[in-house]
Amino acid sequence: MRNAEVIRQWKILKRIEAGRYTTAQDLAEEHDVTERTIRRDIEALQEAGFPLYDERSEGRKVWRLIEGYKQRLAQTFTLSELAALYFGRNLISFLNGAPFASDLEAAFAKIQEALPARSLPYLSRIQDLFAARPDPWKDYSQKKDVIAALVDATLHQRQARIDYFSFNSRRTKAYTVDPYRMVYHHGGLYLYARAQEYDEVRTFAVERIQRIEVLDAGFEIPADFNVSEYSRGAFGIAGGKPVPVEVVVDAKMAGYIRERMWHESQELEDGGDGSVTLRMNVAPGWELKAWIKGFLPHMRVVKPASLRDEIVRDLERAGRRLSGAPRAASPRAASPRAKSPGAKRKPAARPAGGRRR
Repeated sequence: MRNAEVIRQWKILKRIEAGRYTTAQDLAEEHDVTERTIRRDIEALQEAGFPLYDERSEGRKVWRLIEGYKQRLAQTFTLSELAALYFGRNLISFLNGAPFASDLEAAFAKIQEALPARSLPYLSRIQDLFAARPDPWKDYSQKKDVIAALVDATLHQRQARIDYFSFNSRRTKAYTVDPYRMVYHHGGLYLYARAQEYDEVRTFAVERIQRIEVLDAGFEIPADFNVSEYSRGAFGIAGGKPVPVEVVVDAKMAGYIRERMWHESQELEDGGDGSVTLRMNVAPGWELKAWIKGFLPHMRVVKPASLRDEIVRDLERAGRRLSGAPRAASPRAASPRAKSPGAKRKPAARPAGGRRR
């Protein structure tokens, strides 16, 4: 009941703010409540600091909002727009520690200052109705200089030399990069950049850049390369060359697939048994594999066959680890249980892990 009351009052404020000649009777009919309830709502808004007043027009008492309340900002934001920005503060909490976090704090302080002081507790009540559950985020408090340098290099198209810790090799590598774009994804900041040493575009996690030096040399993005197309090929953050991917989801989980846009290239086709076929053009990286595994055993990979085979091998390795079974021997190595008497044991092959950025 309390939530319904707050939402109704918010709608009343927006209607009055729109400048329409609104009576208590009009509002009561719109919200299917009594005029007495509307008057209580308006009193609550007035007590919260919103400058509402009544005047007579054509023999009716109408409600208005005092003009001039928004002159404190250079931009003519409406009161509801200011409040909406105030709500949005929680949505960008992932930027804590970034070099522009202090600027955002200053901006929100100005927004708060522009709002009626008595309205803040009221707005906090509304804010409690809408929550953004954040993804696991990364702390950039120690990377302010790195981010600032990346912004400078990207904005002015200047090459940079970075020391980057690679999860693949478990060591720090030096790269000379052409930084194309910084991207936010699932609580983290990433850099799309062409690595000069490999002459290919790679995805770098900003928190793993240990040192950066912005160089005087400039760069041009090749005419045959489109950063947006590269990122559109990603199923997540890691870009790459997209390939046709097709999966079939059984009836038990098909509803979850239908209700969401998983990728902008997706096409859905319903099956007669309640299943759904999902087709996309995406890079078949570790993020796509992780997503597919999350829907098992209700999802089947039709193509590409290489993606299906990789997932099968991953699941076989996972099964052995979960059961505590010893590692499987390589095809050339004899199994310890099957080896003939006197045969020399060969070391088991190390399983190949999926490439992960």
